[in-house]
Amino acid sequence: MKKSVPEYDADGGWPERYFPAETPPYDPAFAEVKHMLKIVAYDICDAKRLRKVAKVCELYGIRIEKSVFECDLTEELFQQFWLELYDIIDEVEDSVVAYRINKADAREILSIGCVKRPEKRLCYICGCC
Repeated sequence: MKKSVPEYDADGGWPERYFPAETPPYDPAFAEVKHMLKIVAYDICDAKRLRKVAKVCELYGIRIEKSVFECDLTEELFQQFWLELYDIIDEVEDSVVAYRINKADAREILSIGCVKRPEKRLCYICGCC
């Protein structure tokens, strides 16, 4: 099984190589929802557009499946995200859907098995001399 590599580490950079960390299992029912939770899923026909859509989704949300993202965004930020996706896709061939889930319903999300939710790294501090 090939390990997925985050965008910032696509060329085999140092973070994953020197500081590998296991991601704790993620239970959506216990996740804190700060704004309005959106589940965004896509089906993109062209490989180039697919990569672009995935990169934009990774900026705004957390990948929970190959083409499914969980986004906890303000309405304004979601609109910006949605417009970026709209500029990339081909409306005839591709599809993107977003489902809004309120805080109460987010606590009712069910999952089976070990769902891993990668955490976004904000900064690395190297204690080199």
